[in-house]
Amino acid sequence: MKRNLVLGGGALLIATAAGAYLYGGHVGASADENEETSEAQAQQGPPPAPVALAKAERRSLAPMADTPGAVVSTRDSRVAAATSGKIEWVAEVGVEVEEGDVIARIEKADAQFTRNDTAAEVRRLRARADYLDSLYQRFVGLGADAGESEANMDEMRSNRDEARQGLAQAEVALERAEINLARTEVRAPFAGRVVSQEVQIGEFANPGAELIRLVDTHHLEVTARAPVGLTRNIKPGDPIAVANGAETIDARIRAVVPVGDERSRMLEIRLELPPETPWYIGSAVRVNLPSAQPRTVTAVPRDALVLRADRISVYVVDEENIAKRVDVELGAAEGDFIEVIGDVEPDANVVIRGGERLRDGQPVTLSATAAEPTA
Repeated sequence: MKRNLVLGGGALLIATAAGAYLYGGHVGASADENEETSEAQAQQGPPPAPVALAKAERRSLAPMADTPGAVVSTRDSRVAAATSGKIEWVAEVGVEVEEGDVIARIEKADAQFTRNDTAAEVRRLRARADYLDSLYQRFVGLGADAGESEANMDEMRSNRDEARQGLAQAEVALERAEINLARTEVRAPFAGRVVSQEVQIGEFANPGAELIRLVDTHHLEVTARAPVGLTRNIKPGDPIAVANGAETIDARIRAVVPVGDERSRMLEIRLELPPETPWYIGSAVRVNLPSAQPRTVTAVPRDALVLRADRISVYVVDEENIAKRVDVELGAAEGDFIEVIGDVEPDANVVIRGGERLRDGQPVTLSATAAEPTA
């Protein structure tokens, strides 16, 4: 009996030792495999990142400088009275009018009286001129049988001609009276908007008195002043970027006024805004003028720049779709493109989306809709 127990216990010890050995070997093998997998992943690096690409380009750019400007109207008029009289009506502020619309009315009674009086004088003088001409023609027709001396004939002819001249003067006066009567209705010289009333109903206006300020709100331009050094690089017709807050448009130079201020040495520049530009007259704008002649440079889209506190970089993708970080300096800019000074060749593929997450040497996959960069 004791012998059987001893044999059974020995068999149990042998089985336990064998199990322990097998378990230890399995655990050791698993640890080795995990370590090898981690090393392989570390050697492979981060996974490919989805990015969008664009080409670096050779462009003709110039360094730019901003100068302040303001939006103005091409036509801004203080419409004045052309005849005298009491004001009967004035257009309300803010009303938009077309060319030829009535914007103010002056009492027309005095102008009507003057017109009617002058018209009567014209009729009287015409009747006298016709009579004297008929009398003269009658004696001329009789010839020598009329018995009138040559002196009398000359006098009749002179009286007829004088009456004709008086009639001509009266007709001019009648035309002036008609014009003054028509001027009692003050009409808009161009399409625009009433900005202010300079007189009120019931006031008396004399010729030249301001009645209304009328501004053309559809045809706008920008006025700006710039140093002589900046104006040397521009000419009429050149497109110039003009910024009104966050909105930027291209305006063309209409004129560079070649008369500078004696103190500031600044010249005025006028730029034509595109038709129906929805900017308010009087708005402050920034005019982007070239400070030097254009030169050919390597430029990339602004979206390609990766901005850090200590550097500015661009990621260039090679033929094997590996992204290489290239630190650059910035130069001239125009629109969406900016000059980069560094190891970036023209026609190089640069990352414009997804660059914020890239690492130097990381593989990339091309995607037209790469994730937007994070701040």
